[in-house]
Amino acid sequence: MNVAKRKLALLLPVLTLLVTLVSACGGSNNNGGNAAEPSASSGTQSETAAPVEGSRSVGGLQVPIVADKLELSLWSPSGGNFRGTDFNEKYSFQQMEENTNIHINFQHSTEASAEAFSLLMSSGKLPDIIYNDLWGTDSGKYGTQGALLPLEDLIDQYAPNFKKLLDDHPDIRGQITSPEGHIYYLPNLVLDSQDLTQMFPQVRSDWVEKLGLQMPQTTEDWYNMLKAFREQDPNGNGKKDEIPLVTVNLENIMMLFAPAFGVEYGFFVDNGEVKFGPNDPRFKDVVAYLNRLYEEQLLDPNYLVDTTFQTLTEKVTTDVAGAWFGWSGSYMGNFTTLMEGKHDTFKIAAAIPPKGPNGDQRHVSFRWQAAAHGLAVSSKTAHPEEVMKWLDYQYSEEGILLNNFGVEGKSYDLVNGEPVYKEEVTHPTNGLTNTQELLNHTIGGGSWATVADTRYAEQIREANGQTENPLEIYKDYIDFDAKLPPVQFTAEENEIVVPLMADIQTYVAETINAQIMGRQSFEDYDKVMKQLEQMGIGEVLKQYQAAYERFKGK
Repeated sequence: MNVAKRKLALLLPVLTLLVTLVSACGGSNNNGGNAAEPSASSGTQSETAAPVEGSRSVGGLQVPIVADKLELSLWSPSGGNFRGTDFNEKYSFQQMEENTNIHINFQHSTEASAEAFSLLMSSGKLPDIIYNDLWGTDSGKYGTQGALLPLEDLIDQYAPNFKKLLDDHPDIRGQITSPEGHIYYLPNLVLDSQDLTQMFPQVRSDWVEKLGLQMPQTTEDWYNMLKAFREQDPNGNGKKDEIPLVTVNLENIMMLFAPAFGVEYGFFVDNGEVKFGPNDPRFKDVVAYLNRLYEEQLLDPNYLVDTTFQTLTEKVTTDVAGAWFGWSGSYMGNFTTLMEGKHDTFKIAAAIPPKGPNGDQRHVSFRWQAAAHGLAVSSKTAHPEEVMKWLDYQYSEEGILLNNFGVEGKSYDLVNGEPVYKEEVTHPTNGLTNTQELLNHTIGGGSWATVADTRYAEQIREANGQTENPLEIYKDYIDFDAKLPPVQFTAEENEIVVPLMADIQTYVAETINAQIMGRQSFEDYDKVMKQLEQMGIGEVLKQYQAAYERFKGK
């Protein structure tokens, strides 16, 4: 048994114990005395009703859900999976409406997600359903304030598909249960262990071969490879225009290199103790390494300015980018597709996590089965039963297919009982990448409150000429013990953590970027750590430690 599987096997009994503990914690719904006002949705007050005439069962859920068309409101920011003006333009949601007889009035924010979400939650005018990327930490806070409905009873009564998932995978319940013992949101789920890896290091392997190099194994190998990319003209145009390492943000580069020095850019666990990377003396070595790359123009000098996927794509497809840290489909797959017929030798390969000078080597960009992003139910809704049934539909076999593959006959066909994308989706001729084209059809199984279907990634890889799963190489570098689990804070803990971390994160981002770019010296890194202590990082870590030990069942 490899390291990752062994540690996951050890983790499951602990999570199961947590389920038992939180289930025994029952109690009130903690709505803080805030009476729920009816939402603006049309229709009558929710009542338990007999199945609609002519309905059919989808995993125990009867559809259509209602006899008369019902409108529900759902807030979601526009984001990477947003195309057009409304999610209802996606064929999957159109079909979902036909199947359930529920129309979703999407409320899309074009502002930055965090700010827009904060404004929504403080407005008092909440829709029926709310999407958030950070329910893992936010749901308990807003649940105890009375803004969200506790869902465990609704799940038991009206969500047979989701309830079966919880019964079949009991560790998931612990990952989404608040400190008070409530479930306030339904998450995106990944059930196949090989799909837990998210982003990973990717290298122009054709450049590596052309220059007679080997794929990098250590941080020093990375330095030497990037230096060769910069100085030896691997794109062959006679110009020194190569940008060896590109990124859209500092976080991605930190995920690549910080673990090689024994730390992370954020919170992590070290022998059972929660730590914050920038507050660890080893973090100085990370900054020194990245400063070395920046000073020698091996790290993109415009990484603070060129922060969109479009700018990164342009650098890759104009043959100047040598390496990056990104996703399998939207990065590796799309770049390969875009260069088909334009560059005969263009080739990308996945690189293992670099080993640091002290032997540290970990892959940190992986997720737990239950993600922090998903859908919560507002306490303002007048239709809790119908809302829960609509949410449960997302986890039915039919809903999973819609969310991952789109509509049969439009974006995919069933071949021997298996969904297979159409040629016009995997190889579009309209100027879009296959991922972009798929977003016309559906939202994507990894970005919604549903189950991510592993067959999606397999087919996109095959369409992009990848015969093997590049994520397989990371399973032996995943350490669940060092990964901070999706802890949830009590209201009191949140009151301490949120305001302190707002200032700390701003300070860290400004300071670390300045040191990487040479505007500030990293030689006396003790000053940064002293400043973090003065800003309250010690108090923050106390709350994280308490939440972590509560999660682990201690």
